[in-house]
Amino acid sequence: MERLRTDVLVIGGGLAALCAALEARLAGKEVVLACKRKAGRSGNTVLAACNISGLFDQRNDSVELFARDIVRGGEGLSDPELARTLAEGSSVLVSFLENFGVRFLREGGKLVTKLNPGHSTPRTATTLRPGIPVQTAGLSLTLPLLAAVRDLGVHVMEDLMAVDLLTGPEGVGGALFAGREAEVRIESRSVVLACGGGGRLFANSNNTREMTGDGIALAYRAGAELRDLEFIQFHPTMGIAPVPIILPTTLFADGAVLRNSRGERFLLDEHSSGEIAATRDVMSRAIWREITEGRGVDGGVHLDLSGISSRAASGRYGDLWNLLNRRGCRPERDFLTVGIAVHFFMGGMTIDADGATTVPGLFGAGEVTGGVHGTNRLGGNALAEAVVFGRIAGRSAADRAKVFRPCEALPQEFRRSPEPPQKLLPLRLELKRLLWNHAGVIRSEHTVQTGLQRLEELEKRFRQIEGFRSLQGLETGNMLLAARLILLAARNRTESRGSHFRSDFPDPVEALGKMSLRIRQGADGLQIAFGQNPLSSSLPLPRSLAFAPSPSEG
Repeated sequence: MERLRTDVLVIGGGLAALCAALEARLAGKEVVLACKRKAGRSGNTVLAACNISGLFDQRNDSVELFARDIVRGGEGLSDPELARTLAEGSSVLVSFLENFGVRFLREGGKLVTKLNPGHSTPRTATTLRPGIPVQTAGLSLTLPLLAAVRDLGVHVMEDLMAVDLLTGPEGVGGALFAGREAEVRIESRSVVLACGGGGRLFANSNNTREMTGDGIALAYRAGAELRDLEFIQFHPTMGIAPVPIILPTTLFADGAVLRNSRGERFLLDEHSSGEIAATRDVMSRAIWREITEGRGVDGGVHLDLSGISSRAASGRYGDLWNLLNRRGCRPERDFLTVGIAVHFFMGGMTIDADGATTVPGLFGAGEVTGGVHGTNRLGGNALAEAVVFGRIAGRSAADRAKVFRPCEALPQEFRRSPEPPQKLLPLRLELKRLLWNHAGVIRSEHTVQTGLQRLEELEKRFRQIEGFRSLQGLETGNMLLAARLILLAARNRTESRGSHFRSDFPDPVEALGKMSLRIRQGADGLQIAFGQNPLSSSLPLPRSLAFAPSPSEG
């Protein structure tokens, strides 16, 4: 096994990880960035529509207003301190990114911003991406940052999957990795986990293929507290035809509308202001109902772009219009077909405003963390969060590295087994269908409990497969663990709030309005408890609120 030592270890290859690596290196620390696929070319950033929200016009916007929008969009479950941190930090994200070569759409030198549903004022900018296909627009963010990371001397290691975090008496001090050809042990003074969410746990997802919940599983096994895993954002405009790409929700502020097979604007039944004000959870449930009640179109609904002005079509959406035209679609007259797909995890590791988790030495940034968005993320805030908290986590990890010395007695070792037979593939497909059917847009006690029972069967089958310690087997094990935690969270929140909708509890419960569902691995097994924001990172889960773990939950 290869062994390395560094000051700061960053796990991930997208926007949050690159920003963390940059800040830690600028602080003068030795940094290793290790990622599952190719740095800058994997993770969900690469597929982003490149809409990024921020406090760019302080004459017509403010930290207070932006933070209030975040908390309101998250229906009170956003940690107010984290919301304010995001709002404050977003004011300089454009200058930070432009300093490393990222370019933004401007008119007459002024940053162009648009209104995104849920925001009180136009505050969503977009990148310029000449020569970059709209399907991989996020490269306009990641490639300049990756070049800067390499130029600054960050050691980039690719095609390595994090197997486990190294833990000792003083917290986290590195991680074990496995690649196709080798195993690597990296010891560090601090670790930043920025490896994204778990969209690919579900059958229908617009995430990249490596988003299999690794960060959730790594954090849980290391003893870190997780929160809000029941809140998963379903994107309402995942393209079905003519192109299977994520379509930006800023289209609705510019005049786009949704229509069912009868041509009706069905969203007006759900929200009086229609598409311009409806959040993604409202849109997704409305689309789900149209499909299940027989008014859908090829598994989705129509997206009518005829209301988009020619100026917007040729400017902000020029790349999209060109792609549609190449596919034989004239958006000024032809409907597109869009459907629902898992898009973003609002839940993840509990962090504070410094990016610190509940385990010393472990920091987090981006979609692998929870608490910023509450029940529902507003458009453009994912990329903003990745930049703001990526930078914060990188600086915090560098600060810890100044005073902490790696523990010499971190006992974990690892040796992977040969690649397994093809039995893992059908098991993974079953798992994805299970979560889509039992923890999807609309849930209930019956669907979630049935999902947990079927998950136990998959777990038993998995343990019987020879080679479960192979790369694919390790990834599958992470998927099964993350799936269990998601189902348990969905079962224990007996109300509907934001993106979590229970048909058997269709209304919100006032007592749970500011109560976040926390999960961690305790001495007695898995513990689940409700706790208020903010919850001190040093406090254990309240025993009085913890559910007794069942044998299958331990």
